[in-house]
Amino acid sequence: MRRTNRMAKATTKRTTATTSRSPAAHYDLRKNLSTIGLWALGLLNAVLIFSFVSKHFLTGDERMLNVSEEVDGALPAVVKIEVLNGCGVQGLAKKWADHLRTAGFDPVNVTNYDSSNIPRTIIHDRESNACKNGLAVAKALGLPKEYVAYQQSDQRMVAVTVIIGQDHDRFDIAQK
Repeated sequence: MRRTNRMAKATTKRTTATTSRSPAAHYDLRKNLSTIGLWALGLLNAVLIFSFVSKHFLTGDERMLNVSEEVDGALPAVVKIEVLNGCGVQGLAKKWADHLRTAGFDPVNVTNYDSSNIPRTIIHDRESNACKNGLAVAKALGLPKEYVAYQQSDQRMVAVTVIIGQDHDRFDIAQK
């Protein structure tokens, strides 16, 4: 009987040891599962960020702004422009606006610029990165393509802004 009791006790010890886990082992499993879960969420986050960036910024059809390209495509029927005098010569903006009006443009705002000492004439195309309208205005004025730049403005309701600079005497606009 003693032998049976010893065997029963040994059997009981073996079964309890194999079926129950220590609290430390259970805690390690929980810690490992949470670590794996965090890594999985981090990986999912990285995939989502890559997807967003590639969809919105890496479309594959980007091209550098090159204003030296020829004007291609049809321009709008009437391109609304503003002519701003940034050189301080009285009446010059009106002369340039009259010249542009005869060239088929619609100068809707002819006034002085905030400053009267702008060193170089600037043409800002407000509608397209390709600067189609700005290049057409530059061509009508006889200005080089390098004077045209894209600058979007939600406050201005014109397609092109011409700011006459101190170099205005290089271009014989009034004589044309």
